[in-house]
Amino acid sequence: MMAANAEYAGLLLHMLNRREAVDSSQIEGTRTGFDGLLIHEIEAGTTDAKPDRDADETLNYVRAFSLGRRDVEARGPAALGPELLQAMHGLLLAGQDRFQPGQWRDMQNFIGLRLETARYIPPPPEAIPGLMDDLTRLLHYQPEGVAAVSILMRAAIAHVQFEAIHPFRDGNGRIGRLLLPLMFQAEGLPPIHLASFLKVRQQSYYDALLQAQTRLEWTPWLRLFLESVIASSRHTIRLFGDMAALRQAWQERLAARGKRRHAAIWRVTELLLGQPVVTANAVASRLGVTFPAANDALAELVALDVLRPATTQRRNRVFHAHEVMNALHTGLDLVLDDVSRLAELDIPAM
Repeated sequence: MMAANAEYAGLLLHMLNRREAVDSSQIEGTRTGFDGLLIHEIEAGTTDAKPDRDADETLNYVRAFSLGRRDVEARGPAALGPELLQAMHGLLLAGQDRFQPGQWRDMQNFIGLRLETARYIPPPPEAIPGLMDDLTRLLHYQPEGVAAVSILMRAAIAHVQFEAIHPFRDGNGRIGRLLLPLMFQAEGLPPIHLASFLKVRQQSYYDALLQAQTRLEWTPWLRLFLESVIASSRHTIRLFGDMAALRQAWQERLAARGKRRHAAIWRVTELLLGQPVVTANAVASRLGVTFPAANDALAELVALDVLRPATTQRRNRVFHAHEVMNALHTGLDLVLDDVSRLAELDIPAM
């Protein structure tokens, strides 16, 4: 049971990282969707790859998180600081030299169309090193005495503090949201992903950050942050059960068709739980099987309605596991609304 739980957790993390990348990037105006990202990731580095700046940026988000996750796994909370944030920014905006990837900004920036009417004006560039040192002290927090500040409070404060400093010329929102799951992970907790829920309440998110930054009115932000944490946790638990149920249903369909356990088709269904968008080439590469074996398995899974074609092209056809995609994206707004209503009634949300 524990091995199965760890397996599902790994599959879910793979998908949630990519959903997070899509939604966090869309908050900043990109248009790449979840299936578009997975297709772009599959084709990256191959002759099928197509130029797509939005998809590149979204995939860079995944790479930046992977860098942060590895560093936190190796070093714990000590990894969280300017060096890692700059390294992640370098990956996120790779190739966009005008934004100085991996470097603190050297000019005054602002949020809005013009400086004169800006919604928010961050500190001047010369103040950034000292302000980031102050943020690092919070990231490296060690409790003193009997009182301790919870990771929930520290993460909420750190996000506002980072966004207030706005240390980069571009990409601050995405790096600030990347910091949240890494802070949870550094504490030995699951890397809770919040961007999808903040995107559901995008305008409230912007307004709450501004109130905390300019008026020191923290209640709207803390409430939205905590509701998003609860909603993300509840939706992930539900998704965990959905994946287990899908796996069981698929296995029953295969068994009813008399498919042998060692056949490639069984391995493809396991792959789909964490990679719901595939091509025959991708399956052959990931599972180490021949292209004909992968192609035959995909055709049989289409016949079983486990997969559906995502494109009409004859060459390099893309398929998606529609039930996995539905489970991943359905109910985000509903679970957040439920948590909000419970908070208004002062009823425990668990």
